[in-house]
Amino acid sequence: MAGQASGRPGDGTQQRGSQPIRHVGVCVDCSPVGDRIVPHAVALARAFGAKLTVLHALEPPHEGPNAPLTDALAWEVQRADARRHLAAVESEHSQAELLVAFEVLEGRPAEELRDWVDSNGVDVTVMCSHGSSGWTEWSLASTARKLIEGISGSILLVPAWSVQEPLKRKVTYDRILVLLDGSPRAESALTPALSVARAHGSDLLLLHVVARPECSCPGPIDEEERDLEQRLVDHNTRVAETYLHSVRKHVADGSVPVRTLVTVDGDVRSEILRRIAADHIDLVVLSGHGRGGRAELPFGSVAGFLLENATAPLLVIREPNEHATRKRLRSDGPGGMRPPNLTVS
Repeated sequence: MAGQASGRPGDGTQQRGSQPIRHVGVCVDCSPVGDRIVPHAVALARAFGAKLTVLHALEPPHEGPNAPLTDALAWEVQRADARRHLAAVESEHSQAELLVAFEVLEGRPAEELRDWVDSNGVDVTVMCSHGSSGWTEWSLASTARKLIEGISGSILLVPAWSVQEPLKRKVTYDRILVLLDGSPRAESALTPALSVARAHGSDLLLLHVVARPECSCPGPIDEEERDLEQRLVDHNTRVAETYLHSVRKHVADGSVPVRTLVTVDGDVRSEILRRIAADHIDLVVLSGHGRGGRAELPFGSVAGFLLENATAPLLVIREPNEHATRKRLRSDGPGGMRPPNLTVS
């Protein structure tokens, strides 16, 4: 629900989340879908003036008593093919103002990519929801899910269905949505969203969804309870409108068109998905945790839900040490169990 925000922009207190973004990493699997997310990484790196590293992990044959022996020559050919592919990607996207490099890793993809990202100061990791294995019954492919839960720092998740069109060399974001709940944590999304908006000439929409309160009565609510609910919604809506007006005044410097929107719904997360579709949003920017989030968990409930159900590229801002106590990944072997859902209540 809406509420007064401590540390809001313009009130003289410290706003969270001004950590600079200097290094963007993009995880590819050398498939057509994987290559199509590279322009998204380029778009981010250029917006932040960051260097870009294209990452690919070669997975060895599965271990086990019946696994075939590794053919050293075939493995070397596979490694050389991967390096040629990434070198071509690097050459295609290298620009005078953009430093692009590539790395070929070897081992279990999720673990190797996670460790490289954490060890090399990657601030934003770009990945696709699905890769060469194609669509599955799950909303996220296994490697993407493990990376999202395992790495620290920020994430740009690109839904695979949104990159099915022919490869685009350049990606632009015309309409950017920033989700705000009145908390300093949520405001950490403002600075990166503004950087991207200025670089792309984007329209910026600041959204706050007022949650309609639930009544604990076992049966239908009476007129008095309905009136109480409506008065609370009206109060929270006024507070949210005042808050977003304050934020807009702080960020609107004439370089980016900024508008605000307050809506009311019993299901905040579904309302966000509706707004993404209704406003034809090209990029959603939000904090990994909002007002009620617990820093020891990888994501709050809204970020977790959107990562599972993304309908547009999703930039989730997290501080590098925000999930320092994350669980270490372990191999489940071929056909292993699906990791738990991202959504946290």
